[in-house]
Amino acid sequence: MLGALFAVLSALSFAFSTITARRGVIGSSASFGLYITVILGVPLFTIAALATGQLFDTLDLSSEALGMLAGAGVLHFLIGRYCNYRCIDAIGSNRSQPLQTTNTIYSVVIAVIVLNEEVTLLMGVGIALLVVGPMIMVERRRQQQPEPAAARASSQPAAPPQPSGASSPDAARPRRNAATDPSYVEGYTFGLLSAAAYGTSPIMIRYALEDTGLGIAGGLVAYVAAAGVLILALAIPGRVQDLRGFSLKVVPMFAASAVAVFLAQLFRFAALAIAPVSLVTPLARLGVVFVPTLSFVFNRNLESFSLRVLTGIALSGLGAVLLALGIT
Repeated sequence: MLGALFAVLSALSFAFSTITARRGVIGSSASFGLYITVILGVPLFTIAALATGQLFDTLDLSSEALGMLAGAGVLHFLIGRYCNYRCIDAIGSNRSQPLQTTNTIYSVVIAVIVLNEEVTLLMGVGIALLVVGPMIMVERRRQQQPEPAAARASSQPAAPPQPSGASSPDAARPRRNAATDPSYVEGYTFGLLSAAAYGTSPIMIRYALEDTGLGIAGGLVAYVAAAGVLILALAIPGRVQDLRGFSLKVVPMFAASAVAVFLAQLFRFAALAIAPVSLVTPLARLGVVFVPTLSFVFNRNLESFSLRVLTGIALSGLGAVLLALGIT
């Protein structure tokens, strides 16, 4: 029972991180969010590594394992998270969920190719639902009557001040309300790229850690590598100016997102330590239900709750659970 509770709390924490990130990208950019969430993750995991006694156990890992963990950190926390933030900004948190659930498909494909595993009927049904879910959500844009400029301006989120000469693609992108004016091409492109990164990095982490039990230490190495790349990126001309151009009001949102992700990982490791994977993995997919629920509570005016979107979420959630059951 306790393992199931930890698994549900993990899914809930991941969902809350998505909700807070949604508010963060409204007044900033994906890159700005990365700097806050990734760098804040380093001290959080350092504290956790100290508390669990794993901080100095990283010295026991081979150079190959450390390199694999560093690569996984860059793939997951930089590429995956950046693409996830761009997806959320383009189509909203609700529409992003069915796309995120496809990360399991990448794990299955790798397992089939590398481990010669077979796809069962249950897994096939799950994959089909994961493919159909995002397709159902696409809605044809309605022709709207022109409205006065003042009314149009008041209905859009306030755009953050932009630095002069800003060269960052994030800084130049206009603000939009993803609920009423989604950018499907951008959202689906970055959503699928994010799912690919999130689906591949766990395999790299598993390969590096094997059965060492050093999950917290591995997470710390991954976060340090990702944060190091971000700090080095500050040397790019104009990068610091781009980051200064965004409002500091969004910092608490991204900070809350970082803490929520940290707690989600801790709950996940705790659940796997005392409960079977066959129980933890399906329960972890409850995030696809928690996100629209929390969105309705906190971000009701920022998200779409149309029948097509909710149907797509439901089908994708069911598909993720079936696929997880088929794997385990």
